[in-house]
Amino acid sequence: MEYIERKTSITPILYTGYSFIKSNFTSAVARYPLWIARYSGNNRSKGFANPGDTAIWDRWSMFQYTDQGKVNGIKGNVDINEMDLDFFNSINTGVTVVENNKPSAQLQPGDSGLAIKELQQNLIKLGFKLSQQGTDGQYGSETVATVKALQEKYGLTSTGKADEKTLAKMMKLLKGVSNPIEESLPKVTSLGDKYSFQVKAKKDIGVYKYANVTENFRTIKKGTVFSVYGYTNAAWAVPGGFVQMKDVEPIPITIKTGGLSKDMETEFRAFLKNEGIDSELNVHAIGNPSAELTAAGLGFVKVKQFLDKKGWYYKQ
Repeated sequence: MEYIERKTSITPILYTGYSFIKSNFTSAVARYPLWIARYSGNNRSKGFANPGDTAIWDRWSMFQYTDQGKVNGIKGNVDINEMDLDFFNSINTGVTVVENNKPSAQLQPGDSGLAIKELQQNLIKLGFKLSQQGTDGQYGSETVATVKALQEKYGLTSTGKADEKTLAKMMKLLKGVSNPIEESLPKVTSLGDKYSFQVKAKKDIGVYKYANVTENFRTIKKGTVFSVYGYTNAAWAVPGGFVQMKDVEPIPITIKTGGLSKDMETEFRAFLKNEGIDSELNVHAIGNPSAELTAAGLGFVKVKQFLDKKGWYYKQ
């Protein structure tokens, strides 16, 4: 990945399957955008899908959610993908690519296209200013001067051309660049697929980019039912962003247990009381003792986690 980036001056995207990540990747590739393929455990037809959580990436850039898609004009099944809005905005440069399909290991004055756009974005990330030219994808005089400033600052030959050594130095520097916004965000507790649950929008609500519910970038309509895959103290983590807890209503789910002895019932009731879960445990003593209760939101999650930890049978 680093070799490709160094030789093309464009950050590559990593495409892989969900199950392959856990046994084959480390945090060394975490800074590269993730294009993930996962076809199971997602109901995309309802409008929401989630490829799952990983210890390396906390969000995906592209999600290939089925290989059974249909496209007009094509016979048979095709892969269908969706792109994260933030990722789309980051690569939607507005630059027309002309004769730029074979990027050089050296970028220089007169060049244009996506590679120049990313070079300019990276210069800004490293604290250099492009106040006049901005990130227009054109290697003009301001970009030349800024590249020279970077080269002089870090002991490189001051040519104004982004050669391989300059690009490699920038790549090394960018590894140490942190995002102060993301560093200050509330901690997100992941629920994954197993403990995810559904909520319904009380009104038209915003979906926010960050866990501190800032940067509203899309709207979910009133009455829409969608899944929650994590949470902070005030926000639910949903595919692609966050929504405020107060704006949604968790949907109650009934859980039924089997083989519930008297001692198990006592322990179950003590757990519900200690956790403050406002749910009635209805016990059926005829035949094989069983019980059922209805819970929503984090109460539902805690009940499932308790039953899983005890190893008790249940269904929902």
